[in-house]
Amino acid sequence: MSSKIERVFVHGFPGLYGGAGTELHHQILIWIELGLEVHLIPTHGGIETSPLHVPMMELGAKIHSANDFSGIQSGDPVFGFCNADFLNFLPEIRRHTLRTVFVNCMTWIFEKERQCMSDGQIAMFLYQNQEVKDRIEPQLRALNRDPLIKFETFSPYFDASRFPFISSRESEYFGCGRISRHDADKFAANTLHIYEYFVSPKFKRGLFLGFGPKSEAKIGKPYDWIRIAKDQNEVSQQDFYRHCEIVLQPMDTTENWPRVGFEAMASGSVLIVDDRGGWRQMVEHGKTGWLCRHARDFIYFASKMAYEPNLRLEMAEAARLRALELGGRSASLASWQNVFEIIAGLPD
Repeated sequence: MSSKIERVFVHGFPGLYGGAGTELHHQILIWIELGLEVHLIPTHGGIETSPLHVPMMELGAKIHSANDFSGIQSGDPVFGFCNADFLNFLPEIRRHTLRTVFVNCMTWIFEKERQCMSDGQIAMFLYQNQEVKDRIEPQLRALNRDPLIKFETFSPYFDASRFPFISSRESEYFGCGRISRHDADKFAANTLHIYEYFVSPKFKRGLFLGFGPKSEAKIGKPYDWIRIAKDQNEVSQQDFYRHCEIVLQPMDTTENWPRVGFEAMASGSVLIVDDRGGWRQMVEHGKTGWLCRHARDFIYFASKMAYEPNLRLEMAEAARLRALELGGRSASLASWQNVFEIIAGLPD
């Protein structure tokens, strides 16, 4: 067993948009600060076109060919951030190292994840959310009682400098919007009903970042006053938050530790979200955002924010401080240091 972890491999590649890829991006910054050598093994070719290809190289990350595990040595940890390809390639990865770490960013267990647990192919399960870990760990332990398999949590780092706080959005309209992948389950069926019926003293202007055929089939065609964008190539996340006084985001999914929450809180866009999952831990109801159980809650709190700009600004500032507390550098550094110390004690 190694006494200290000096380098880390990731099967996958970070991204600027989307939960797991964005999360990975920010954690890499912490790993490099800890002095770790970071190796990235993409799951597909053409990664040279990724907007983070050059920045990763400038940070010193080593980028390997797609699904090329030949550089992994015994004792090297290999991470998969919510990555189905990582689960599928585990038998090949484990021919090089036994230190396989799976980060499930969802609130449920993948079927392949169950199989890998039964077969003992995952050495550590890692979670951003203690509540999710406490619920899922017993289900996976029932499939394999091996005490050497670890279940741990980490404090995710969020680089707030990439999302500057916007204290004033002086405009003739009231900006609102939602941001996610365009998957149908990311949208509540009554999304357009909520957007239609909340009221504002100014004209409403909406922006849906992450909208396509799947989401349109689920909720219908947005109104003319709502602009749609397929992804961040059409509208950047920063431009999205510059537009949004509020992020009005009813969803059918139960979110784990939603990355867009950090982005909105850092940017000064007040969150109006579902009263379940990770939102409950991230948002302090009535102080840093609003938690909603019914469509009428979304409509009421969106209208309240439109009519009470001073309260909205107070909440935005409180949310900014909350984001720094939850995703701060010091807490994340300490938690990752602990995780890598535990990994160093795993069979290699």
